[in-house]
Amino acid sequence: MASANLVSTQVQQISRTGEFSLPCSADVAFPFFSPEGEREWIKTWNPRPVFPGTIEFQPDTIFREGAGAQEAVWTIVTVDWPSHRAEYVRVAPESHTAHIVVRVEPRGVECSSVTASFTVTILGEAGADVVEKFSESSYAAKMQNWQHDISAALARR
Repeated sequence: MASANLVSTQVQQISRTGEFSLPCSADVAFPFFSPEGEREWIKTWNPRPVFPGTIEFQPDTIFREGAGAQEAVWTIVTVDWPSHRAEYVRVAPESHTAHIVVRVEPRGVECSSVTASFTVTILGEAGADVVEKFSESSYAAKMQNWQHDISAALARR
């Protein structure tokens, strides 16, 4: 019984939402949040298909990303092209799970707004480093980095 109490006190959930703008239409921005699209702006991103045999930007696509204790299994829950909304579940069994929702909204012909929401459940002591990655200041920095990296990818096109 004591070990159950120990585990329950270590499990915690953190929710964060951030927003940033991009210098492109929502139609151009949305694919940057697909598994293959993220390769264009995240240098270390290397998704590997689980099901089907290729990584499709569609519901029920499952892929792995990361290595060692950081390896996670991702499932695409929703891809709604008309509303530019994608939803993922990420499970890193060693440390945490995450429910991620990204929405891209048009703000003009060459401008869009991205809202990214994460609900992260920390799985005990192994997820302690994840807690810091989802502090308010770290999450705000993550959103700034996403904006910078995607804008740089747009400029390279």
